[in-house]
Amino acid sequence: MKKKLLILTLSFILLLVGCGSSKTPSLDIETDINNLSNVEGNIYINEKPEYQKMTDWLLYEVKETNLRGSVIVATDDDIIFASGTRLLDIDGNEVTPYTTYEIGSITKSFTATCIMKLVEEGKLSLDNTLKDFFPEYNYCSNYDMVSQITISNMLHMRSGLPDYLNATEQFFNEELVAKLSSGDFQAKSLEDKLRSFFSQIDNNLFLENAFNCANVKTPDSEFEYSNTNYYLLSLIIEKITGKKYQEYVNEIILQPCKMSTTSSMTDGNVTASFKTNAFLFDTSYSKGAGDIHSNVVDLLKFERSLFGGYLLNEASMKEILNPIDSYGCGWFIGDGEYHHGGNTPAFDTKNYIIEKDGKRLYITMFANQGENRAETIVEYLSKWF
Repeated sequence: MKKKLLILTLSFILLLVGCGSSKTPSLDIETDINNLSNVEGNIYINEKPEYQKMTDWLLYEVKETNLRGSVIVATDDDIIFASGTRLLDIDGNEVTPYTTYEIGSITKSFTATCIMKLVEEGKLSLDNTLKDFFPEYNYCSNYDMVSQITISNMLHMRSGLPDYLNATEQFFNEELVAKLSSGDFQAKSLEDKLRSFFSQIDNNLFLENAFNCANVKTPDSEFEYSNTNYYLLSLIIEKITGKKYQEYVNEIILQPCKMSTTSSMTDGNVTASFKTNAFLFDTSYSKGAGDIHSNVVDLLKFERSLFGGYLLNEASMKEILNPIDSYGCGWFIGDGEYHHGGNTPAFDTKNYIIEKDGKRLYITMFANQGENRAETIVEYLSKWF
């Protein structure tokens, strides 16, 4: 009887361990870069013969054309190329693959990962609605419609809520916008306007405007890219975990992936310079939607961990990469390609993952606003992959 009980117990433990468990990340990418050949300046290449066509073309691009910023190209096993060229950092030195940028909306893949982790743990369902988390806002005028928006709707950009950042006057009520825009508001710079406006908006006011929003479309009726979805998801993470959003990102992603120079909800740590007419975004009004600061090396750590099954189980990854109108959960998805971009007033960031025959090619470029040429790199390298 005891032997039978022991076997049953061990079987149950093995079932729990094997049932959709994710691996523990163990990736030492910094060593990989140190093992590359330093061609000149901050340009590094892998000299394996199978990568020569790629590295020859990339060397031409960074040395002979006006390619400015930080770039990394890698597979799951090797880093093929890493560089920092022409753009300066805040100390006046040429940028490197370790220079920190605002990554903008690439942040959404981090938020989606955190949400799916909570789903794995049984703390959340994709069918949960805003009503499940914020019933106290039932006094709001459009609560009946907005409260029916699901986690899945928000992840796939199908909530119907307008973008609080790019369509501010549609998301926030007219009276509030008029009040916060009074006085010398119109004379201020865009940076000052944003800081002035959002410094007076807390989570409660944000949620009130969401549930009062008169411009919401029928949930799940169409795709409409909106930062509002991912800000709301960050609030739900806080509601469920009892932790600050950035604490949970750090716990679930940054620490396990050893992303030592990446941060969430932290201002003042960007080391890349930007154009004189640009400015850094305040993370207080981009939570969950665009608050991450990182470099191309650290982002590769995250992507390798995520797509390698180290952060989420197979079922979660299947959901993340299951697009509706070409958008999954924090990723635009095409035929054998996953990508996202980030645009802030200062920076233009892009990451691509090309998948063929079970192998992946990672291409990431961070640059000043309007200077990103990642699409060109993807176009040329994909034919040799």
